[in-house]
Amino acid sequence: MSPRKQIQQPIRVLHIDDDSSFLDLSQTYLERELPAATVVTADTPQAGLDELDRNFDCVVSDYDMPKMDGLELFETVNERQPRLPFVLYTGKGSEEIASKALNVGVTGYFQKGGPDQYQRLANRIEHATNEYRTERESERYSTVLQALGYPIYVVNERANFEYVNDAFVELTGYDREEIIGASPGLMKSDEGVEQADEMLAQIVSSTGPDSKQFSVDIYTNDGEVIPCQDHMAALPFEDDFRGSVGILQDVSEQKQQRRELRRQNERLEEFVSIISHDLRSPLDMAKTATKLAEETNEAAYFEKVTAAHDRMEQMITELVTLAQTGKSVTHRDCLSLSTLAEEAGRTVTTDMTLQIESEAAVEGEAGRMRRLFENIIANADTHAGPDVTVTVGVLTELDDREEQEEAEGFYIEDDGPGIPIDNYDRVFEPSVTTDDNGTGFGLAIVHRIADAHGWTVTVEDSANGGARFVFSNVELYPRQRATA
Repeated sequence: MSPRKQIQQPIRVLHIDDDSSFLDLSQTYLERELPAATVVTADTPQAGLDELDRNFDCVVSDYDMPKMDGLELFETVNERQPRLPFVLYTGKGSEEIASKALNVGVTGYFQKGGPDQYQRLANRIEHATNEYRTERESERYSTVLQALGYPIYVVNERANFEYVNDAFVELTGYDREEIIGASPGLMKSDEGVEQADEMLAQIVSSTGPDSKQFSVDIYTNDGEVIPCQDHMAALPFEDDFRGSVGILQDVSEQKQQRRELRRQNERLEEFVSIISHDLRSPLDMAKTATKLAEETNEAAYFEKVTAAHDRMEQMITELVTLAQTGKSVTHRDCLSLSTLAEEAGRTVTTDMTLQIESEAAVEGEAGRMRRLFENIIANADTHAGPDVTVTVGVLTELDDREEQEEAEGFYIEDDGPGIPIDNYDRVFEPSVTTDDNGTGFGLAIVHRIADAHGWTVTVEDSANGGARFVFSNVELYPRQRATA
């Protein structure tokens, strides 16, 4: 029997059977069939339950065991870890037991046998694990949508609501069960529905924009009319239209805050793009590859699933950071520019050369300021290599006075290859990157942090031809004032 292909992500399997000698044999076979798997064995149901908290991807269990049979064990496992894959692998069984097992939600049912049966069991473990991980990633994706805090909806190709988050339910006053499957006319006027259709037609046209934003009135369940801004984009499709995704923003209490509204609209446009494409694409790829892997058992499809999972994990982490760093700064400390740069340099790379041309300090939120320096230094390390020289200085030096309000700001620059002038206006946009392994969120987060502090950040050429990030509208202080 030839060994199976190596998958990148490890699989942890818990095998429970009251026959210790069979467990040893099973462990040997399964770890040979699944080279990335670690099989932990338990010779009683209780021993298996004691092991359960050690983060397993799948449970394999016998059926006929003392004190607790396999289905009773499944019920206990499912109560503690719902949807964790659970496969019955038993020597004593019947069609009745098999039918009952599958009806209650057991992932698979196999009769014990020789090498061929172990291969089938290994296939089911691997498929079930990939499905389980994909489902968990989907849940995390949904959690991101909830965490953004804005009312979000997905309308399918039949113009019916397919998904709404808690904020959307709260805004409209309808129960989720009333919304899902209903048309947008449930909470929009005929004119509002027609307007949304016109906007969507422009988006899906071959020459149309990727997204549109427009004003719309939402009619709540209790008769209130809430003026909103609708930010809409189409879900990715090739031949068949799949529907649209949108974010609503209640503008009824923000008419006097135009500047903040513009900033939020820009952020929402970026989030719509990320949600509708950048995150949805790897999620769809994982689902498709999992299905093809089940049908063909081809190694390439398993590798695509793993790559998609890794990509989503990285993007979700960066997306949450992007959302958090855009919030206005409410607490500031006086922070040394040199200390921020030195700490960030140690975090990102040990080979970087750091030049400090000013001992000034700025007032900012410590955590976000450290992230700002880390992201810029990481950008330099990525594009210029570990031997890059990073220089930190101020635009106007402080004199001997305690404060100088006229000081304009500070800069961080490197001696790398620089940024093409055509990309100056795009480097701070989410998902823009020339690094195949990057998410494109690093400099977008820098922009968010600067904006949250009330600063302006721009990019230009450094004196050595590298990239120079300039932070203006920043009040500077002597190094002695710094608290960190």
